[in-house]
Amino acid sequence: MNHLMNLQIKFQSYLINSENDINSDIEETKKVSASTRLQIYRNAYRFRLIEALASNYPILQKYLGDELFQELATLYINAHPSTFKSIRWFGDQLENFLQGHDKYSEFPYLAELSKLEWHMTLTFDAPDRELIGMETIMLTPPDDWSIMKFVLHPSVYLLDFQWNVIQIWQQLSQDNPPPEPIQYESLIPYIFWRKELINQYCSLPQDERYAINSIMNDHTFGEICEGLCQWVSEQDAALRAASLLKGWLYSGLISAVEMSQKENIDEKNG
Repeated sequence: MNHLMNLQIKFQSYLINSENDINSDIEETKKVSASTRLQIYRNAYRFRLIEALASNYPILQKYLGDELFQELATLYINAHPSTFKSIRWFGDQLENFLQGHDKYSEFPYLAELSKLEWHMTLTFDAPDRELIGMETIMLTPPDDWSIMKFVLHPSVYLLDFQWNVIQIWQQLSQDNPPPEPIQYESLIPYIFWRKELINQYCSLPQDERYAINSIMNDHTFGEICEGLCQWVSEQDAALRAASLLKGWLYSGLISAVEMSQKENIDEKNG
């Protein structure tokens, strides 16, 4: 290992883990000691990480206030040093950290608020892909509808919330006082996606959440219809599925339609 690489590794270890192996490699002056010089770099590095965390979680920062957010950021940095080449991804474990830390686990809505903000950025940053319309679906022969599979736009995410963090996020985004945290009796599903460079989101009824989750799990249109019988009669399941599909196409959720593998088709036909 050459000297420069060894020096870089030791400097990284100091920044992340406070290891002092690099002290002897740093020149001192009468006015500034080696440890002081190193501490200046380490403080600047940690402040940059705090800034990155605040950039990814601006509403959480606003909710907690600068002082409490900096305390949270410091604890998070100690527990989860940055491991990414791009600082954009720093903070990916914040939800889990908030859930598991004794100081924050008694406020579970904080973890949910962080989950919301992180997925908002994932939705916005997701790669783009062309969308299809109803005319594409109508080209499929009626006998093949049951074996259709759908490809969701890459920006689509399904999230369940136990708390009113959507309302908290909305009010703080408009610089209004947030409502008091309220826990729901049951999980409320939401869908997030991007359309024309603007993030979209809305709550979902349970049957639609099931249907979209089925698409994510590579289920066919026929399988989705069967599953919808938990909420509607067998006679109405196909109509409900078609109505949902029309809404997804209009909203810009579907990027492609595919047919299940031939062996599955043959098996279905006996």
